[in-house]
Amino acid sequence: MTHPELNAAREGLYRLLSRLYRQEVDAPLLERLRGMTFPQTCPQPELEAGYRALERWLSAGTEDALDALAVDFARVFLGAGSAEGCAAFPYESVYTSPKRLVMQDAWERVKSLYAAHGVRIDTDSSELMEDHIAYELAYMALLCREGAERAEQRAFLEEHLLTWVPDFCADLQRCAGTGFYRCVAQLTLGWLKLEEGLLQAEENAPSPFSCRVSTPALDRILEALGKEYRIYAPKRFPGRGARAGSDLVRYAPIRSAAEIVTDAPSDFSAKEIFYPVNQTMLYFQDDACRESVLSDQREILIFARPCDINAVRRLDQIFLGNGGEQDVYYRRLREKVRFLLLECGGGWDTCFCVSMGSNRTEDYSLALRLEEGGALVQVKDPAFAPYFEGADACAYTPGFVEENRRAARLPVIPDRETLKTASGLDFWKQYDERCIGCGGCNTVCPTCSCFDTVDVIYNETSRDGERRRVWSSCMLRDFTATAGGHRARSTPGANMRFKVLHKVYDYKARFGGEEHMCVGCGRCDRRCPKDISFYDAVCGFTQALEQEAEHK
Repeated sequence: MTHPELNAAREGLYRLLSRLYRQEVDAPLLERLRGMTFPQTCPQPELEAGYRALERWLSAGTEDALDALAVDFARVFLGAGSAEGCAAFPYESVYTSPKRLVMQDAWERVKSLYAAHGVRIDTDSSELMEDHIAYELAYMALLCREGAERAEQRAFLEEHLLTWVPDFCADLQRCAGTGFYRCVAQLTLGWLKLEEGLLQAEENAPSPFSCRVSTPALDRILEALGKEYRIYAPKRFPGRGARAGSDLVRYAPIRSAAEIVTDAPSDFSAKEIFYPVNQTMLYFQDDACRESVLSDQREILIFARPCDINAVRRLDQIFLGNGGEQDVYYRRLREKVRFLLLECGGGWDTCFCVSMGSNRTEDYSLALRLEEGGALVQVKDPAFAPYFEGADACAYTPGFVEENRRAARLPVIPDRETLKTASGLDFWKQYDERCIGCGGCNTVCPTCSCFDTVDVIYNETSRDGERRRVWSSCMLRDFTATAGGHRARSTPGANMRFKVLHKVYDYKARFGGEEHMCVGCGRCDRRCPKDISFYDAVCGFTQALEQEAEHK
């Protein structure tokens, strides 16, 4: 499992556990749990026992399961109607303060940690305190998503969760009236113990080292790597740009350092390497079908800037961490990818990555600063250390863009009423005339994920063919067309509204955390044949929403 995949899996389990403790199990969640496939083996005994026990409980489900779980939730976690001493109050303060009270020192410490990380919890609406187990688990999920330093994750795990959750889980197993919450206690404790071991092992891994290599030496390294990996980087194609006389820069296979473009942004993102524009899913012949297989089994190395690496994490969330199911066609290529961080000097006129929090990343195996005559390299992944044996050591750590020429103003949409107002703004109507619905912006966007599924018949009289998925675009006129001819969004302005809200509201609302879907790379601005700026659209939308609020 690759580092991003592992982070996505860790985040997913933390979020699931957080949800189980935050409120009662409802019908959709119970249905989701019954449809989940649990790991068949697990190296941690308590976690393994928890999985097996939960499988048995779910398969033996009863008609009144939801009522029983609701009663158990209220009795064990809220102390409703329980005998004195038989409850498991899910707050760190309760288990770490002498008088077992809420809002004690632990509460103050986690509040400070959340604030330092920019996390704000609306305790008025949730009625839960910041040191509730649901919030502490959700905070660990956030650290996984952001790829935070392992030392930071381990510190929170050891200084907070592991100081009290073992006692809490013991109380939960003792007091729970249903087998379900006893299973949840086993899963929680087993998972935290496994996490402790994983984080310790990663922290004990060899430290990164930096070196200086000449251009000929770097080319020899790339040649050696090419025997095991497919290597991609931004590459220039003269005269093939969207506008007459311009060049095209896109991700393509390279064999030497001279082919890597550093003086211009790439027109397309790296996603088409592991999420192809046109991808065969299966072949069918008469009444039989067979799944497609990869023609090249080599691992993949991609030279990418921070915004593109962060964009891939958004795609990982969509394809691997959405709804409890993973997309196998995405996963089988994505799990082969490792990133070589291409240091970004100062960005370009259309960039606003700092506003979107995508200007920095720690998710890379190597970092490089290409210079005249050679490169400075930081080696993080021990697997690549042998390629740099004998290179001159130096003190290099990659630099990141700290300020763009553009600073985006993002909308604040705290509730459904504000969302309804945002959707109904006259602001969107301007795009009915300006936008031609070509979908070019979606094509170059590193986080757009929509596709159509089509069957291709090899000839008119044949029953042989293949099923493909092909990139699609929410900006196309017929994207929402149904068989009866109805379209959910029938104007370019409505499509623009959907796209903007998807990038700066829907994704964050769907997955939580602080990330928006847009990474501020600016490709869509450079690509649009009508010179429509997504950056201007976001800022203009924010201003229009604020003005509407002032008038109410």
